[in-house]
Amino acid sequence: MHRLRQNEDNDVTADGGRTAELKLPALADAVVLPWDSAISKSKHVYGFDSLDPRSRPFNMMRAKLHELRHERRWRLFGVVSATPKVGKSFITANLAASLSRDPQFETTAVDLDLRLASLTTLFGIDPKVGIRAYLENRPSAQVPTAYALAGERLTIWPTVAGAVRSAELLANSRAEAMLQAMRASPANRLFMIDLPPVFANDDAATVLKRLDAYLVVAEEGRTTQRELRDVIDLLGSDQLAGVVLNKYRGGLVSEGYGVDHYYAAGYGTTEPGDDLR
Repeated sequence: MHRLRQNEDNDVTADGGRTAELKLPALADAVVLPWDSAISKSKHVYGFDSLDPRSRPFNMMRAKLHELRHERRWRLFGVVSATPKVGKSFITANLAASLSRDPQFETTAVDLDLRLASLTTLFGIDPKVGIRAYLENRPSAQVPTAYALAGERLTIWPTVAGAVRSAELLANSRAEAMLQAMRASPANRLFMIDLPPVFANDDAATVLKRLDAYLVVAEEGRTTQRELRDVIDLLGSDQLAGVVLNKYRGGLVSEGYGVDHYYAAGYGTTEPGDDLR
């Protein structure tokens, strides 16, 4: 059973809560959901299948992240964009899927886009206890429920979308306990964390202070050079792991990664029939 164990020094945090050591849910603890190749392709998650040519750019990104893990000990990666609707959650899902194929590591995809939860929607999860419930300290929400996909090795921590004061939740003591536990987890655990667009609110900047690194997702013809510069100026270049250029028609670009053929998700209120992929 998952539990929160109080630190012996019982320190009080800035928001009045108490620091706690969180026992993170792992793959072995996860609720297994139906999944197969047909479902994966219908949701445009290609990273699980190395034979699918659409997995190639994610495999190349995986190699780069493993290089950074080895050189800089980076394991907690945030995924951000400047603005909505550029495929940020699509990139997070596929890169996490590609990383999960390596049996030496345990990969977890974390949905910290608390207002939209597009990563959760992409995987089709209706969480019993989502990250938002945990952060709000609801009864019986001592730890988020972990999910896994049948036949795959990816662990997913979902959330539930809603109009919430997300910045305050992500700055509270329970968020701190969760992020500290991720950092204190075994060296073979990798985390891909889907964050809101940088200019949607200050959630991404709040969380990235406690992560190792971040990837920026941009869309050719939509994201401007100024927006990319502003994101990096705001978040800093020291933690920058790379730039993913989505819908790039010329292959991989020298300054980052190019990813072709995707269907992007929105950020905010969606209309009936909108595709959250």
